[in-house]
Amino acid sequence: MTSRACGRALSRLLFGAMSRDKASDRLFCEIVALLLIADAAVTDDERAFLERLFDRFGFDAEDRAAVFGAVDIGQPIDDRLARLPDDAKAELLTELEAAAIVDGERGRGEQEIIEDVRRAIAAQG
Repeated sequence: MTSRACGRALSRLLFGAMSRDKASDRLFCEIVALLLIADAAVTDDERAFLERLFDRFGFDAEDRAAVFGAVDIGQPIDDRLARLPDDAKAELLTELEAAAIVDGERGRGEQEIIEDVRRAIAAQG
């Protein structure tokens, strides 16, 4: 079994057999990356957190580059969040809450992203 297949199998085991595809996984990682860069400084621990997420999704170098190339400080997450499947949003919230404290503090920008996701989940009804 390849590392990509192992990552996908682990993700299904940990978070259930959600309907996932590469585009949704990239959106998921882009939102986490936006949270990690929200304070304009990325620590080694934050970088490692994102790398573990990439590994979990079985991302190769091209996938990782696509995520990094798609994000910039201060971008809103609304469009990405709207395109993310509803069944992935609770998992996303869990990841964001963990990512927000990796550097030891939760900044205003990080908190705003988390609140955006909470509102999106609440709107699902």
